[in-house]
Amino acid sequence: MQSKMFDLFRLNENTSKQMDNPSVDIIILQFNDILGFDEQYAYHILENPHDELKTLSESASSNAGRKVDVHILNLPTTLNIHQVHREYFYKLVQIKGTVMQRSEISPAPTMITYECSECHIEVEVEQTEQWRIKPELCSQCKNRSGFKPIYEKTLYDECQWIEVQELMGNTHLADTPSKTRVLLRNNLIDSCTPGETITLVGIPKVLENRPNTFDLKMTMYIDCRGLVNDTEEENLDLSAEDIENLKEIASQDTHLQNVIQSYAPTVYGEEVVKEALAYQQCEGVVRQLTKKKRRRGQFHVLLAGPPGVAKSDLGEYQSLYHHKGRQATGRGSSSVGLTASVVQENGEWVLKAGAMSLADNGLLFIDEIEKMRSEDSGAMHPGMEAQQIPISKAGINATIKTRCSIVAACNPTDGKWSEDKGLIGNLIEKGKGLTVPLLNRFALIFIVKEKEKEEDEALVVDHILSINEDMNSMSPIYDEETLRKLFIYARTFKPVLTKEASAKIKEFYLTLFKASKAQDGMILSRRQIEDLVRIAEASAKLHLREEVTVADAGNAIRVMATSLKQYGIDPLTGNVDQTSIYYGHPTSRKGRLDKLHLYVKHLMDKNIDTSKVSRIELVKYLVLVWGVTQIEAGDYISAKITDGVLYEPTPMYVSLVGES
Repeated sequence: MQSKMFDLFRLNENTSKQMDNPSVDIIILQFNDILGFDEQYAYHILENPHDELKTLSESASSNAGRKVDVHILNLPTTLNIHQVHREYFYKLVQIKGTVMQRSEISPAPTMITYECSECHIEVEVEQTEQWRIKPELCSQCKNRSGFKPIYEKTLYDECQWIEVQELMGNTHLADTPSKTRVLLRNNLIDSCTPGETITLVGIPKVLENRPNTFDLKMTMYIDCRGLVNDTEEENLDLSAEDIENLKEIASQDTHLQNVIQSYAPTVYGEEVVKEALAYQQCEGVVRQLTKKKRRRGQFHVLLAGPPGVAKSDLGEYQSLYHHKGRQATGRGSSSVGLTASVVQENGEWVLKAGAMSLADNGLLFIDEIEKMRSEDSGAMHPGMEAQQIPISKAGINATIKTRCSIVAACNPTDGKWSEDKGLIGNLIEKGKGLTVPLLNRFALIFIVKEKEKEEDEALVVDHILSINEDMNSMSPIYDEETLRKLFIYARTFKPVLTKEASAKIKEFYLTLFKASKAQDGMILSRRQIEDLVRIAEASAKLHLREEVTVADAGNAIRVMATSLKQYGIDPLTGNVDQTSIYYGHPTSRKGRLDKLHLYVKHLMDKNIDTSKVSRIELVKYLVLVWGVTQIEAGDYISAKITDGVLYEPTPMYVSLVGES
């Protein structure tokens, strides 16, 4: 079909620039430009894309004086993957999805040159199917067999397969996301990596599972004819009315309290935790420090505590409120795990994305993170800090982006939370649980557990019962959709840190620095200064401000201080000391003897009679926190009695010298 469409290569300014650029070998045509030029031909391309794109590429190559391919973008309709059925086969469609895996690059012949075994003439045969097409008859000698391929004269395309999954929110059938394989050719190769979001235009085709057999089963794939990597898009879909409404609610004096009260309405209390999660939704400001060095804006939150205290509920709400929120478990059924992996499928190596890379530019909730694979633990360190994971295996070299916020839920290693063990004793155990370097990657750690007082726990029970009696009893001020829109809009802001806010953060750090020196420990690390800035920026974003104020710095300090008080208190001294919390109890004999009097004092203070402690109770405690035998614990106690630090006021009881 001929059309004045061929003039578009020169009459359209954008296309003309591409034609004149010798480094460009893909000519991008916008469908609207074709539609405005020749409406009939535009719709003819949609119905017959294979032949027309070939004709357009030949025409463009002739005009440009070099070989180019024509790609078409921005079709009028974007389909979900599960909508691509038989009526769209061999037509031009546009879909959007997340790249799940990527294969190696391999050659595929497009034109094979054969030599006749009888007269030795050469004949070129175009390869249009998934199996090899040979000449049926020699045009000169009428020979029908013995054709020998000449590979040095054969034309090849470079090919790469990717697997694309439907975007979250566009799923169907019990929220099961559909997938499809996509074939990339030549210049589209390596244009995307697993975890990235793409919009592609292509031709759905079918592939025989077992060619040249009686098996009729076929598999659909999409022959890609245009691709845009739009991972950086925020998916901002807010009307002017939405923005005005968000500005109005953010200007209220009770805005922060309203967000906290509306956040995770089925979970009672935990106001500071909800506030921190709201800040995590907004994120800090991403800054490109140099060409290759960037400052991340996302920060990570860990919710630790015994089972059944709503940690998972909080994490599920967190992923629900984010437009690109995902959920995973510490030990999923997939071999890919949380990060990424190179696995062999159908005889070829493919790069598969894990949960962190699929949540790129989003948020990931990891439940039961203590059960993750050991190989994931090491790979998560660069994934959380530098937000990228280098992969080099089986000839595949890639860097997977993991620019996501992580909220994780963690149970204690023995199933129950022990106050005497502290954070490390509860979460880390040889061969299982978390690691100290991984814990250090979390900006905020909160201990979520049952209430200390009966009347406080009764309020939690009343809240749970009232929801079961009447769902309307939750009555959040902001509904779920309002919170989603608020966080989407807040993430578009880039507030600037003011000198007053910086001074407040500096004052807080130096105060804790002096206290750390006085108690010979560490209250706040330099890494947490960066996290304080991120949280302060997130507070400014939540209030839709262009500057980080002193109030925002105060919010960040209050949230950080609450976190430190929850997990950083040494049960022996009562001081906030991250050194002893992260690096645990002494393991050498001298270190244990030096600390033994603190353990005795700690147990005496907990007794009704604070002047002494049962020797049996002390031995059990030392066995628990040190992991020693009862005999070893008894030896330590006897040694301190001999040194005159401890004495026995009555049989089977121990006390400190000087205590009465």
